[in-house]
Amino acid sequence: MLQTILAPNPSPMTLDGTRTFVVGRERAAVVDPGPDDAAHLEAVLAALQGRAPAAILLTHAHTDHAGAAPALAARTGAPVRMAAGALGQAPGEGLSPPLADGERIETDAGTLTAVATPGHAPEHVCFLWTGGPAEHERALFAGDMFMGGGDTTLVAPPEGSLTEYLASLDRLEALRPGAIHPAHGPAIADGMEGIRRYRAHRAERIAQVVHALRQGPAAPGDLVDRIYGPDLHPGLRGAAEGSLQAILAHLTATGRARARGERHHLTDD
Repeated sequence: MLQTILAPNPSPMTLDGTRTFVVGRERAAVVDPGPDDAAHLEAVLAALQGRAPAAILLTHAHTDHAGAAPALAARTGAPVRMAAGALGQAPGEGLSPPLADGERIETDAGTLTAVATPGHAPEHVCFLWTGGPAEHERALFAGDMFMGGGDTTLVAPPEGSLTEYLASLDRLEALRPGAIHPAHGPAIADGMEGIRRYRAHRAERIAQVVHALRQGPAAPGDLVDRIYGPDLHPGLRGAAEGSLQAILAHLTATGRARARGERHHLTDD
């Protein structure tokens, strides 16, 4: 009732690649069809065994998740569904009416409920699976809210908002998910533990930034070396700086910091 197809797009940002999930058989849903890659598209079609899915569901519009959607829709006739605010960003044509928060998508393996989870992207959506096989009850298809095998995911301006991401973690915790299936990396078997771990990591990073700012005003680029140290992979430096920008924006939005040009300082200094 659940098939996972790994796309051949490994990188420091996608880990071992993007996972596409097929939920159901006769009336299935495809979650995150993945990048525009011919071999991956054929693998997804093989998993469908010639059947048209009830829906192609996108957690968000980034091309490593949504790039294959137009081709899959053209081959199967299935509607492509995603949140309204991301429609203008999605590749290709053929998008159906936008997903509403709380909308239910029925498959022959249970129900997928759309859960608005902005943070990584403004209109990011997760899908909660209920009414299916007992071993998958309340499984969460989480897109880029989480990355399996770690405790962080990219939240960076201009699309990302740490304030919204933290609120989305709270919302998911209230749903009490079972296993979490991120699009990148392995599943998180204990969803509640995973949420707590991701929240704790963000709290630790925020505390590190506050501590660094107590030493004096700083720009995001200044903070990268102080906080991440010399062992940071060069390919991740941009993501690290973006993450720190998101923390500074969060501290500013909550009244704990203020910007002076490119540099930030604590408001109680």
